[in-house]
Amino acid sequence: MEKKSIQIQSVIYKNEKEALFKAIEGINVAVEVCRKKGNRIDVDLCYGDASPSKILDSEDINYINQNYKNISFYYDIFGFNSGTAKGHNRLGENCTTDYMMIMNPDVILESTCLWELLRMFKDESVGMVEARQTPLELAKIYDTSTLETEWASTACTIFRTDIFHELKGFDYETFFMYCDDLDFSWRLRLEGYKIIYNPNAVIYHAKDLSNSGKWKPTSAEIYYSAEAAILMAHKYSNPDRVEKLLNQFEMIGGEDEKKAAAEFRKRREEGKLPTPIDEYHKVAKFIGDNYSLMRFSYNK
Repeated sequence: MEKKSIQIQSVIYKNEKEALFKAIEGINVAVEVCRKKGNRIDVDLCYGDASPSKILDSEDINYINQNYKNISFYYDIFGFNSGTAKGHNRLGENCTTDYMMIMNPDVILESTCLWELLRMFKDESVGMVEARQTPLELAKIYDTSTLETEWASTACTIFRTDIFHELKGFDYETFFMYCDDLDFSWRLRLEGYKIIYNPNAVIYHAKDLSNSGKWKPTSAEIYYSAEAAILMAHKYSNPDRVEKLLNQFEMIGGEDEKKAAAEFRKRREEGKLPTPIDEYHKVAKFIGDNYSLMRFSYNK
């Protein structure tokens, strides 16, 4: 079997050090299992630290290099809050591995996850493969026969590195965080590549849940998700949705949503919005507040 290479990368921001080491341990085990199953794979793990002060010190880095022999570790201190899109572009700019894997730093891989993700690339038309999240699985629809889906979350996903460079990475000028992965997915599909959802590739993605089992977002998460929703509607040629969201956020939204609406109007006045694409909605779908049909809902 031909040897392949992969760069696994996370943008970190004020993360707990203990949680990072748990994630690294999971990656190390997943790489070992992947190799035992026959994949000859070299793995680089890259952390881009966007925190006000660095999370890992030289002692931590030495420990990682000495104790996790299945990976080569690289630590980039950004010195500014990059957001996810710009941070991942910085980490991937000079990447030459066969594949890139984007994952949240609070994600823990199940031991066979990496193997399950990589085996989907036997089909040359596949450009991107997404893992299944737990305890809150993304409810978007996928074809149970082909496993094809309409977009992928970069909580944990793998794509071919040449596609990343072909698409010029994530659109960091538009998206600070949230929907940068959705936009990347749709642009990837516009170029003719398939996205696969593999439910057997399992990750644990930590979430702060309410007593009813629902996600409890922070103020920043509310703001950036609202901002991204308006920007997606604009970029993918849906002006009616833009106005609907602006009115909704301004009339009945909370403080963070009102700020997001005001920021969009400011960017529009200053001519700082992206040129709309996919005019005929070849890949873009806006179904209520979702971007694809859903298999189930957490709101019921």
